[in-house]
Amino acid sequence: MRVFVTIALILSGQALFLTAFASDDDPGRLVSCLLVVDGQQYIREKCRFRPIGNDGSFQIMAGNGKYFAQLHIRSRGIGIGYWNEEPYAGHAHTDLGELTREEACWVNERASVCAW
Repeated sequence: MRVFVTIALILSGQALFLTAFASDDDPGRLVSCLLVVDGQQYIREKCRFRPIGNDGSFQIMAGNGKYFAQLHIRSRGIGIGYWNEEPYAGHAHTDLGELTREEACWVNERASVCAW
């Protein structure tokens, strides 16, 4: 069974649709994760980490699947983040904005997405 997560990025007025998928054969690897949005911690535990493509983009997902976030690389040290916001939602529909890399984290004034 495959779980498909589709998100839309609006870049220069054009919609670019990205699909990240994970199968039962690829559960990702367990790493320590942190997801903080608007001052609230949603993930602070071991979680599943999956690369998305070959450019350093990735997804983290809580062990129970309740919350997850994706980071899509734009350029070196800069990415765009999304998360599901609604518990157990199967799509990363909420924009976290542009994030910059600080060691194992990608951060801005609103959010932190970390995996180490």
